[in-house]
Amino acid sequence: MKTLLILFLVLCFERGISQAIVPLSGEDFQETIVGIPDNYDLTSLLSYNDDADLFLEMGFQSLMVQEIAWEQTKLKVEVYRLGSPEAAFGVFSLSKNKCIYRDTIAAFDCDGLYQYMAAYGSFFISVSSETGAAGARDRYLRVAGKVMQKNQQSTFQLPEPFNQPQFQKWRTNLIYVQGSVGLQNCLIPWQNIFLGVRFNMYATTFTKPDNDIWFARIHFETPDDQMRFLELAGLTMNGTPVPNTNANDGIYREYKSVDDLTIYFLQSQEPWPISDLLK
Repeated sequence: MKTLLILFLVLCFERGISQAIVPLSGEDFQETIVGIPDNYDLTSLLSYNDDADLFLEMGFQSLMVQEIAWEQTKLKVEVYRLGSPEAAFGVFSLSKNKCIYRDTIAAFDCDGLYQYMAAYGSFFISVSSETGAAGARDRYLRVAGKVMQKNQQSTFQLPEPFNQPQFQKWRTNLIYVQGSVGLQNCLIPWQNIFLGVRFNMYATTFTKPDNDIWFARIHFETPDDQMRFLELAGLTMNGTPVPNTNANDGIYREYKSVDDLTIYFLQSQEPWPISDLLK
């Protein structure tokens, strides 16, 4: 019994080590001052980030913050560990803004004037400066790359159908949400059809000359959640699901089952079948 207890404690200790975010050190860059890392948990996150609700909804686990300074340049490094690679992608997809370059050293990243950010495995990584000066921007990728090197993660793959050519053209519009906070932080007008629904969702928009299309892959927690969503979306008749409707103030909606708890869902200004997008 004692041996089993010791083994359990060792495994817990090793798991804690494996989950720790490895910080930068003075050996990683020459002629720099690397600050002591600050670490935040669920309790202390709110004292650091006033907009922590999205991170909490995405299964926040820990945050490491460090400053790294050269003679004329200071950067802030933030590494959030989220509940899953999907959640890290979700935070990234709802946070990216004014990217100068995209998908540089990671499959999902955004290099801007004042900030570089990336979804990397279960990590959301931010490297930022207050000035946006050239000297700072030149170092964003080097610093982020070193963080990734020291905290290696598996490559995140999007689910079907978002790797198909038709969807790749609009990949910069793709978001991931898994609750009401995410819905409030996106531009997709579906807040009213998710009331009381437990879900996670990939969603994107296609802008056509005369027809805006919203498309999503939605996974529900239970069959009741799925039925409630279909009812709120106007996709039921006499308590039975129907494949499409055009009775929502002229808005066309359609759904297609992927499995028992997952659907494809489309909304557009003019009828546009899901099958056309999946060709």
